Amino acid sequence: MMMRIVKWSEDSDIGFSIVLAIQMAVIFVVAPLAATGGASFELVEMLRFGLAATTMLVIARHPAVRSAVALAFVATLLASLHWRLGQTANVIAAIKTIVTIGFDTTVATIVGIAAFGPGRVTVHRILGAVILYLYVALIFAGLFRLAMLVTDTAFARIPSGPRAQLSGLLYFSLGSLTTEGTGEILAVHPLVRSLASLEAVIGQLFPATLLARLVMLHAAKEERA
Repeated sequence: MMMRIVKWSEDSDIGFSIVLAIQMAVIFVVAPLAATGGASFELVEMLRFGLAATTMLVIARHPAVRSAVALAFVATLLASLHWRLGQTANVIAAIKTIVTIGFDTTVATIVGIAAFGPGRVTVHRILGAVILYLYVALIFAGLFRLAMLVTDTAFARIPSGPRAQLSGLLYFSLGSLTTEGTGEILAVHPLVRSLASLEAVIGQLFPATLLARLVMLHAAKEERA
């Protein structure tokens, strides 16, 4: 079933490296710059297009999967256009957030199938597992954003303004995933606390199980070689 969804090839190894580079640029460079006004939303959408294009052309070669990624990206782009035109009502923001979560989940699923599917374990496939790990932070940041739109009591000491909130929620999500915590932002609502706890559990189990398995398989292959 996995091979029907993702057609593996040596080019997929390169695709993992490209996706990881774009992803790290979004998380650790563009998001902080956007919070300070140093980056535009056009740059964010260009990087998201790079993620979609790389996933479709290199990693996911099945027509149905390519269509799913393309539709998810177009929906994200249209939702962002509504936001930029000034329709900043909570309903529009919630729709954009839901679509973004769907896009991230689609790409993460494809990357996960390719990384943990059948085939020779390479360094690039280990990078694919790292991509999936970071996508957990992106997806949960979207869920936290959605919770904040639904209730005003989701967080305490959250920055004001959509750009600062985007960076702040991503910072909070990464802190929960790595269990380092973020003293500046506090989860207040019980459901938001549960989400943060779930992300922390995933953050602890993922490197110790799935990522470690790939590393051990790769090490065993090198020993046999």
